[in-house]
Amino acid sequence: LESSLLTQPWASVCFGESAFLAKVCFRDTGYILLISDLSSVWYETADVEVVGQRSKELNKRLTVHVSSFLHRLSNLMCRLLAGQPDIATSFSCHHIAGGLSLHVKSELSGLPFYWDFHCCPAPVEMV
Repeated sequence: LESSLLTQPWASVCFGESAFLAKVCFRDTGYILLISDLSSVWYETADVEVVGQRSKELNKRLTVHVSSFLHRLSNLMCRLLAGQPDIATSFSCHHIAGGLSLHVKSELSGLPFYWDFHCCPAPVEMV
């Protein structure tokens, strides 16, 4: 995933009053997200186990396969980074102790769909 992320272009995104550069790479096995405010860089990488566990915690009413969550997240993030966010989806960003949290609120199969990206500082070699 990390090597695939290198080939992805940076995109400019805004969450409220805050501007960021971001890139993301999704696979059937998980995802990696890199986000920067040009003074700090954060990332999150998650495999199918992390996605499955977090999806159960955040979406108790949804019982879909992990691949469906990954596909929906990929669709939402790729549209956001292309400058064409889904109008029924909201994104918010919050600085947390030692990191950055990106919250997504949307829907999947007609039910509310929530996701939190828990980003920590990116290592120098990744940046």
